[in-house]
Amino acid sequence: MKKNKIFKNKVDNRLGNNQKSFNITEQGDINEKIIENDTLSINEKIEKLFNRNGYIFNVNVKIITDNREYDTKIAGKVNNHLITLDNDIIAINDIKNIIIKD
Repeated sequence: MKKNKIFKNKVDNRLGNNQKSFNITEQGDINEKIIENDTLSINEKIEKLFNRNGYIFNVNVKIITDNREYDTKIAGKVNNHLITLDNDIIAINDIKNIIIKD
């Protein structure tokens, strides 16, 4: 039994589907300048960090306290403490300054 032929359209032009790519960059400079401003309180700086676009644990920060300086990433906030990805628990009352590192 012979089958009928199927119609096949002739393609003359080159198809370039999904060949274009775009680079999207975020301008984080605006948020960094606001957070590093010394006129803000520590609680305001922490709120600015948590309200940024993206996840908080992707931001490298330098936390300066009375006893120590932490170069780490913040995992979260529980009551009056910041928890870092290095399993450090830092009391917010002990923090002198928070600086975003690039």
